Amino acid sequence: MASTTIGLGAAAALILLAFGARGQPVPDCRQAKTAADKAICGNVELAAADKAMADSYTVLRAKLPPEQQRALLADQRRWITRRTAACGDKSDDALAQCLRAETEARRRFLAGESANGARDAPRIVPILFHEARKGRYEISIETPQMLTPRGAAATAFEQAARAIAFGKNAVKEYREMERPMAKGAENYYEATYELSYADPKLISLVFTIATFSGGAHPNSARIALLFDLAAGRALKLADVLADPKTAVAEIAARCKTQLEEQAKKEDWELFDNADVAAVVGEDTNWAADKEGVEILFDPYSVAPYVVGPRECRLSYADVKQWLNPSGPLPPQ
Repeated sequence: MASTTIGLGAAAALILLAFGARGQPVPDCRQAKTAADKAICGNVELAAADKAMADSYTVLRAKLPPEQQRALLADQRRWITRRTAACGDKSDDALAQCLRAETEARRRFLAGESANGARDAPRIVPILFHEARKGRYEISIETPQMLTPRGAAATAFEQAARAIAFGKNAVKEYREMERPMAKGAENYYEATYELSYADPKLISLVFTIATFSGGAHPNSARIALLFDLAAGRALKLADVLADPKTAVAEIAARCKTQLEEQAKKEDWELFDNADVAAVVGEDTNWAADKEGVEILFDPYSVAPYVVGPRECRLSYADVKQWLNPSGPLPPQ
């Protein structure tokens, strides 16, 4: 069994076709086979973005002991799998655009930069926990670390985020699970996060928890954390909305209309008894960025698994009538 924790960052983005003498990912366009690899090799701007990721990888790797270097590579491979899933159905310019967006997001993730570019935003970088036992399980968890500024609020933020990422007993549960029934179908628990907003007062991030412990398919859930740095605590809807009871019902009606429009356009259906208000009423389903709020709907919450995760996006103008005038949104 191998267990490692990485501080001060995760992996950089690269094609991962070949490796140099020191273990650094080195792009080799002569061996490019996938559509993504070919797009990177054939697009100057995309190649430059990929190189920036490679540089970040090299700097980070140099700071790590051998066992953490291996965990760094494993994390990067998982990210490439996620990138392929996000961009794999696209081609030509659309593919290049998607790959560049994913690559730039990964660079920001490694550098600890605010997604919204706010001045004086906290610098938040990932810490990685990775543990695997061949034929049994793999556990991969990203949690945020606030490098600057430090203080009680930073510690409280890290503790709140860690509680989400690790769950109540996720590591213990997966270590104790019985051997998977099918060879090559190891149980896994993966927690990743995306920083959607950060400024000196407010942080918004979203964890994606992907799991498999047998059954027809993996499962996933997203958990948002809106954190007030001034108060040093996670925000509740009572902090955000002037009258949560009234607001949740009315916002849910808007979200249901938005979801129905998505369903009609993409040829899927909401459950007949879809309880949109129950989702809207959960604190941990609300994320924010500089443009507005995003309410998260997980698979099975209002539609079949095959529909996947869904979002209801509302601008700050859309929700202005419901916001607490002295609350944290919209960010100033």
